[in-house]
Amino acid sequence: MISRRRFLQLSAAVAASTLCSIPPRLSYGQELFESRAIFDESLSWITEHSAHSLCQRIKQAGFNVLMPCVWHGRGTSWPSNLAPWDSYKLEELARWNSSFDPFGKLVEIAAQYQIEIHPWFSVMQRQRNFFPQFYGPGTPDEGFDVHRADFRTFITDLILECISRYPVHGVNLDYIRSITICQSPSCVQEYRSLTDRNLMVDRLSYGVSTEAREAIADWNERSVGDIVRRVSGHVRKHQPHMLVSMCGHPGHPNLYIQGQKSVKWSDEGLIDVIYDMRYPAEPNWDEIRAVQKTMKRPEAYAVLCGNYDVIGPQRTPISSAGARVASHVTHGRQIAQGNGVGLYLYNLLNEDQITALSSGPFHLPARPRWSRAFSREPASPTGLFVQ
Repeated sequence: MISRRRFLQLSAAVAASTLCSIPPRLSYGQELFESRAIFDESLSWITEHSAHSLCQRIKQAGFNVLMPCVWHGRGTSWPSNLAPWDSYKLEELARWNSSFDPFGKLVEIAAQYQIEIHPWFSVMQRQRNFFPQFYGPGTPDEGFDVHRADFRTFITDLILECISRYPVHGVNLDYIRSITICQSPSCVQEYRSLTDRNLMVDRLSYGVSTEAREAIADWNERSVGDIVRRVSGHVRKHQPHMLVSMCGHPGHPNLYIQGQKSVKWSDEGLIDVIYDMRYPAEPNWDEIRAVQKTMKRPEAYAVLCGNYDVIGPQRTPISSAGARVASHVTHGRQIAQGNGVGLYLYNLLNEDQITALSSGPFHLPARPRWSRAFSREPASPTGLFVQ
């Protein structure tokens, strides 16, 4: 006799295997094209050995895109001219190695496994007391003040330094929002000058006042979107084959008020892919489809599934059952219309999940396939004469 838990796991596996028979959208001959991204937030690749191990494991599972977090608001994961090393692990290692460049080595190693690298930036997040000129009283406790023009220039230059230095295939923007409603004197003054409204009144009334809500959202988006437009503009002009993606939650009211207008950015062609963060054990697939239908470019929508559960009063994360992860990825790929699926998080990817993915939705290998917002138009012919 099998336990109820085991019965549910086997039932999910059977359902997933049925759905997994559906192949990726595009195939040419025997070669399949589908983007399969996994996000790593734990610096699991900072030594040559660990970089090889990570690439081997995600390749075995069937992934072909890695999103490593290179800026978590603590410092950089590459030798930057603009910011210090990440204080979590890298600052100490860099002291003993003048040529230390873990991100550069990761890019080199990933190429050997035919894995694309898209560096992931937690744009407004701050987990270290540094760059005090970019925050202060009334600004987010664990974030930078996006309304400071000099911060927007700094973070944009930092992102462009990374993606211009290394042969990466894309860039991912996370924490691309104001985090809170700024209450600093400069924010209050700026808000009044731009909207002719009182920020301190509107922040208390936006829950019942549509006008206050839209005014704050538009004001925040003016600054948050400035970073998106700068990064996207550089990529479109100088690295047009690079993908610009973001992590968000389209339609979520809290993120909307913080200036994260992901659908707007996608519709305007600034963002190629929105990874919608859907981590619950039972995602609301009807809601997900409804969100996608609001987009002018539904192919830009990709489901970012979670592979973990939280237990106990401390909400400790543990790895989810592989069958459930495979089922979620299968549902996500059915919704995708061009940019595949994503999985969060690498350091909770265990052998059970690897087996379930490699024998289920990713049982056939695939190369990344992206649907970009803009394609390069063919150049007009030159040297022609009309007689």
